[in-house]
Amino acid sequence: MNPPDPKVLPYFLGKDFDPVWTKKPSGLSDLKQIPEDFQLTNQMGKKVSLKTNSSNPCLVVFFYATCRGICPLITKNLIQIEPHLAEFQNLKIHSISINPKEDTPNVLHKYRSQYKIENPNWNFYTGKEKTIENFAKTICGAEVEGFSLETNKFEFVHTENIFLFDGKQYLRGIYRAKGEGDIQRLVDDLRKLTKESSFRIP
Repeated sequence: MNPPDPKVLPYFLGKDFDPVWTKKPSGLSDLKQIPEDFQLTNQMGKKVSLKTNSSNPCLVVFFYATCRGICPLITKNLIQIEPHLAEFQNLKIHSISINPKEDTPNVLHKYRSQYKIENPNWNFYTGKEKTIENFAKTICGAEVEGFSLETNKFEFVHTENIFLFDGKQYLRGIYRAKGEGDIQRLVDDLRKLTKESSFRIP
C-alpha cells in the first residue's frame, strides 16, 4: 500500500473502513466494493446488477418515498447540485429505497416524476429488504437505526450520506448531503477520480 496522497482518493478497508491508498485494489480482498450479486429493480421494473451494469462511477443514496424527514432534503439537494455534476457526463446516481415492501417500481416512478427528475443517469431502486440492508451496513457503513412501533424494536432506517463509487464500483468517498461544504468536496473528488485514467482503475 502507498502513503496517503491528497491528489488521489482512498479506498476503504475492513469493518472499520480504514482509508488505504493502493494502485492495485484488486490485490486487497477486503476493500469495500459493490458485490457482483447485488441486484435491484429500478422504477421501470427492470432488474439491474449495479456492478455489472455499468463501468461508470456512481453516487449511492438511501431513502424511502414516504419519508417526511431527511429524504426529501437529500433528493432536493441532489437536484440543486446537478448543474455542478454536469461535467461528469457518465456519472450515475442510484437512489435506493430502504422500504422496498412499499416502494414498488410504480411508487418509485411516481416519486421520480414528483420531483421532475429527467436525468437518464439517475435511477430509483427497490429490492429485497435484507439485501439492501446488508449492502447499506457492510459496504457503505450506513449503521443508522430507528425505533419501529410496528415491530417494537430498533431497525435500520436510513442515512443522510452520499456514497461515491468509482468505475470498478469500489467505495471512494462518503459525504453529508446537508449543507454545501461536503458537496463541494464531492465535486472536487469527482475531478480527482476523473484524472484516474478517465475513471478506469488498474
